[in-house]
Amino acid sequence: MNPLFQQLEIVRGNTLNMLENTTEEQANVIPEGYRNNIRWNLGHILTIQEQLVFYMSGESLQIPEHYVSYFAKDTSPADWSAEPPSLDELKSELKKQTERIKSTFANRLDEEVPKPFRFRDKYEFKTVGELIAFTLYHEGMHQGLINGMLRLTKNG
Repeated sequence: MNPLFQQLEIVRGNTLNMLENTTEEQANVIPEGYRNNIRWNLGHILTIQEQLVFYMSGESLQIPEHYVSYFAKDTSPADWSAEPPSLDELKSELKKQTERIKSTFANRLDEEVPKPFRFRDKYEFKTVGELIAFTLYHEGMHQGLINGMLRLTKNG
């Protein structure tokens, strides 16, 4: 297996394993000092990876359209006007996304994207593989947030 896809499986597997005993109620709690909740972080991981990997490479998004309004950058559960997706739905979408990335981009990791993605005006990602690698960093950051929230919601 390609090492990048192996890392994708490891990172996504860790995200999903963190949720094994998480309840819907825990997923909704916004702990003091946080802007979002566990559910938002999961949807955000899914949405950003979809946008950066699929959309930036010219592929169509394969997640429900309303996910972007719930989980894009600078959104918050405080702004939700309808019922968000369940934990099971998000977990299912996260699993499917990993498989879609591997099948869609198996031979395209070195393919340049139409418009490079710039991060903090300092870094530029020009290939599909570079975008996937960046999303793993992004997901790891959100794993840390989820881990902190899990500790607070289980103890608080």
